[in-house]
Amino acid sequence: MLTVFFFSAFIVAAVATVTGFGSATLLTPIAAYFMDIKRAIVLVAFFHFFSNLSRVGLFRTNISWRLVPLYGLPMIITCFLGAYMIKYLPSEWIRLFFGVFLILFVVSSFFSPKTGLKPSNLVAVLGGTFTGFISGLLGVGGAPRSAFIQAFGLSRDGYIATNAILALMADLTRIPTYLSLKVVNPHGEDMMLIPILVIVAYLGTLLGMRITQNIPQETFRKVILVALFLAGLDFVLRR
Repeated sequence: MLTVFFFSAFIVAAVATVTGFGSATLLTPIAAYFMDIKRAIVLVAFFHFFSNLSRVGLFRTNISWRLVPLYGLPMIITCFLGAYMIKYLPSEWIRLFFGVFLILFVVSSFFSPKTGLKPSNLVAVLGGTFTGFISGLLGVGGAPRSAFIQAFGLSRDGYIATNAILALMADLTRIPTYLSLKVVNPHGEDMMLIPILVIVAYLGTLLGMRITQNIPQETFRKVILVALFLAGLDFVLRR
């Protein structure tokens, strides 16, 4: 059974490299099929971290360093707040609201690219503030983060690299917060699986990198928009 889990993680890492997000969203329900949901959250959180670390290492020369402080600093603050408030705030209305936002954003960007979010410093700061809280509270902030980053018109590799380093910053904020608040309690035997997940995350990222190198820029943009649209439907329909 664990073989199926690791193979799923490998495929998810490749897909998430192409789309820029989705590893936690896709893998958590799969992991929950094999283990308790709290154990699944812990393992997927570590997997998410190492997947992002792999992408940063492979695409580091393409990082948009201008966006990192503008987007990343407010994201860290609100990610901590979201992770801290996870015990106290209902997430259903946030998920529904953001799902509607993603769907409207994709429809607007797909049919009228110039009417989407404007690539400004204010958009970067507001995007980091908003998606940081979503990431901390829901644990799956990749889709909204991708929506804001996509507005800046980065190159394919720049999009992947910048998205990855921002996701890594969020991981480094929310994982220690979850553990310190005992939202999840990892079992000792689960920690033995982490080294395998590290290897799987890296190999899946390599596969995803090769896939992206064979996708034209405009096609890649449409793949991102389709992925965002599906994520939006997931946010709206999930109960």
